[in-house]
Amino acid sequence: MSRFDRLLRRLTLTGTDRDIYVGGAGEGGIGGEFRLFGGLVAAQAVVAAQNTVEEFPLHSLHAYFLRPGRALADIEYRVTRSKEGRNFQVREVDAWQHDERIFQLQASFQRREDGVEHQDPMPDVAAPESLPNRDQLRGRSNWADMPLDVRMATPITANVPLPPEQHLWVKPNGALPPDPALHTAFVVYASDRTLLDTAWRPHANRGQLTGASLDHAMWFHREPSFDDWLLYTMRSPAAAGGRGLAIGAIYDREGRRLVTVAQEGALRPG
Repeated sequence: MSRFDRLLRRLTLTGTDRDIYVGGAGEGGIGGEFRLFGGLVAAQAVVAAQNTVEEFPLHSLHAYFLRPGRALADIEYRVTRSKEGRNFQVREVDAWQHDERIFQLQASFQRREDGVEHQDPMPDVAAPESLPNRDQLRGRSNWADMPLDVRMATPITANVPLPPEQHLWVKPNGALPPDPALHTAFVVYASDRTLLDTAWRPHANRGQLTGASLDHAMWFHREPSFDDWLLYTMRSPAAAGGRGLAIGAIYDREGRRLVTVAQEGALRPG
């Protein structure tokens, strides 16, 4: 089974009781020191919340990473139905592991509605097919089997200070089922990549980044389809107090802005 297929399976949660779901990690969800990858926890929490909502797509989420989770233990997602409105529904999700709450999510869902539109233009970068794979650049021998194919349109962060900005293309390494909620969950999973790395770029000469995500926010302007490459562009407007802030935008190949992302995290030299 490929890592993509394992991730797909991890995003199909088991319901144990009303509004309680169990997930976990495994291939594609393990970070350093067997910590959970935050993007996986956020994506599973979104799936748990979406399981309690009918026909309302996700329009925003706000999350806090409270404690480092462990990849080899199950995670229990407890959903609270905070609001049952006619046009908006809100869910709170607490993720528990070994009687410790490791993650909190508040997610808001909106009935589909037409309205006015405007956006910043998509940056002009090279096509993904002509760009190098990020995991291959980082020396990972299993880069072709990763859940996501990530192509760098800006130089990879090394040990030379660079402007706090990155552009990359990202696409699943497999075909997703035609379920809009699952496409959204995969975008949430992908959104946790390289944000803190972007904030560290001006300080790369100080050593290897030892960072941790503190909070994460996303606003979905349009329902994302993850059947093709998406451009993820990031910049860091500020870092201070041992923390760095990164702002991201996700565009489809037609130039439509699908999502805005923000994350702050701890920045420390290793």
